[in-house]
Amino acid sequence: MIDVNTQIREILKNVPSVAVTFHSPNKANKLPVISYYELATVTGLCYDNREQGQKSSVQIDIFAKSGADCSKIAIEVNKEMQNEGWYRELSMDLPPEENVYHKTMRFSKNIYFTEE
Repeated sequence: MIDVNTQIREILKNVPSVAVTFHSPNKANKLPVISYYELATVTGLCYDNREQGQKSSVQIDIFAKSGADCSKIAIEVNKEMQNEGWYRELSMDLPPEENVYHKTMRFSKNIYFTEE
């Protein structure tokens, strides 16, 4: 099994001018901010009685001061994730709370293990 959270953090660091945090931002985070976490990882391929791959799904949430900012950041997140072989399964605007706009995105990827 591979820790996808580490991979996702490195990918999201490529989005310019946005803070990146694991799981949920707190009120101290300055906007905009991206949060991420692993939704699920299951065995994706098994042979010779060994796991040879996994299918992982992650959630990425974008919080910003406007819906336009959320959309702009989401386009960049999508580009960076797809460059690394992740497939977008969902992108959805959520209702703003306390003048904070929120977009959620979900991505999945089949990851195959290589012997080293």
